[in-house]
Formats: sequence, C-alpha cells, structure tokens
Amino acid sequence: MKILLLPFLLMFFLPGCSSGPTDFRADYAKALAEHPGVSLGSNESAQRAVQRFAALYGNLSEENVRARVRETYASDAWFNDTVATEVGIEAVEKYLLKTARGAEKVAARLEDVAVSGPDVYARWTMEIRTKNLAGGKPIITEGVSQLRFDGEGRIILHQDFWNPAAGIYQHLPLLGPAIRLVNRLIVGQ
Repeated sequence: MKILLLPFLLMFFLPGCSSGPTDFRADYAKALAEHPGVSLGSNESAQRAVQRFAALYGNLSEENVRARVRETYASDAWFNDTVATEVGIEAVEKYLLKTARGAEKVAARLEDVAVSGPDVYARWTMEIRTKNLAGGKPIITEGVSQLRFDGEGRIILHQDFWNPAAGIYQHLPLLGPAIRLVNRLIVGQ
C-alpha cells in the first residue's frame, strides 16, 4: 500500500515545484510606480510616522492592531511582507489580525532608520513565538522594511526584505528539513 501511495503523492506535489509565478519583481515595480509617496525628510511628521509604525509592530497583538492599524496605513496601502501581499487597509488589517491571533508573540524592535527621498528604510529585529514553531521557543530574525507615506504620514507602500526561510520556515516539521537540505546543496556541503 505504501508503494502505491508514494507515486500518487508525488503526482500532486512535484508539479508544484515548477509552477507558479517567478517574477515577483513585477508586482513590486508596479506598486512602486503606483505609490510614489511624499518626501517626509527628517522633519517631525516623518518621526511621528515612523513612531506609529514602530508602535504597531513593537507589539503585534490583536488589541494593538485594532487600535493602530488605521492610523498607520492609508486606505489604499500596498503591503508585502514576503509571506503575503495585501492591498487596501481592510486586507492589511485582516492579515495582521490573523498573524496576531496565530502567535503568542510577534514584536519588532527598530534598530535603525534611513531616509532616501520618499523611501524610509527601517531595519528591525523581530521576535516570533508560537506553540507550533521551534518548540515554543522564541525565533529571532532580522529584516528591513521599505516604507512610503502619504501626505498625512500614513503608509501607502510597505515592502519587507527578510528571509522567512531562516526566520520561520526552517522550523516547520516537514518543510524545515527540506529547506536545510536545499541550503546544504546550494553551498555544496
């Protein structure tokens, strides 16, 4: 029976290895063009906008998301955290609430902020803790968020740059060993 099950499973899983989008840059480029943002510079409104971002992600709990997401993101915000892409405040809020409900703790600490024209780059360290990953131990990962703001200081574009394979996926029961194997194959070990 096990011998018959293997070909059946491979028939469903192997096609997924070669299908799906391969040009994620196109969506990002389109979002950049559609959300040019305003240059906040180093003035007080820029500091307040970044502080709202830090306050939201400093404690990504359900209560904090409900209290802060609509003052942090614009109604037509484009959001990509490398795990999901969401467009519009309702979709962003729903996604962040789902993320908050699925974890015991998600908290990011801003380490550094740089400004270049309309872009704000926020480098962060994030702690994630769930019952289902890493035996409930904290997972610490680092990344950078590219943020663009509207004239009211709300985020209209949020693109994260981080490695979810190292931060989360390697801790999944079935996927983790496969990711570690692929990493060893890539570096020739």
